[in-house]
Amino acid sequence: MDQELLVENRFEDAEKLLSQLVRSGFDVTVAFWVLTSEESLWVLYIASNSVNPGKIGNAYGALYASMSQIPHLSFSLSEVQLVQPSEPIAKEANALRDRNQARLPVRYRGKRLGDLAIEEAYIYPKTGPMTRDEVRQTVMALLSQSGPAKFTFADGSTKEGIPIGLQLQMQGGGLQIKLLDPTTNQSHLVFANDVVNIQ
Repeated sequence: MDQELLVENRFEDAEKLLSQLVRSGFDVTVAFWVLTSEESLWVLYIASNSVNPGKIGNAYGALYASMSQIPHLSFSLSEVQLVQPSEPIAKEANALRDRNQARLPVRYRGKRLGDLAIEEAYIYPKTGPMTRDEVRQTVMALLSQSGPAKFTFADGSTKEGIPIGLQLQMQGGGLQIKLLDPTTNQSHLVFANDVVNIQ
């Protein structure tokens, strides 16, 4: 399998794992993949308040249980490191992620992350419902990209679409997002206030 495709599959699979962890009540403060300089291996770091150094086995047990819920994961438990949010690597990843209000992944190509020498890092966006400003910032960032995104609405429904514009409805409707359906090539409007997440 192409190395780049394998890495992208890991990024997508880890996103599913993070969602499963959150659903099971496991806190995810920040999560990120790191390509280490020494071994040239990708390692998934998950910083969580659920990680208690005195009972680290409990946190890994919860991680294993969530991994077991996802069929055909492209990485194993040995490729995941659980850390506390106060560790330098987690604090720096958190700061890099939060520099921009758009909830999009961050590709970081610095030489270090915290106290670890790296080649690059892939930092996941925050989890949980988005604020109205985060929705607007994320859509504005996506306007310059060409691929579709998955929109999740307050009622739990989802819709895949390519954001192609924003418009303000004057009579109390608020901000609307114009989405292009990638399968039908039809455009439609959704209210930004109804959006709780964009992936």
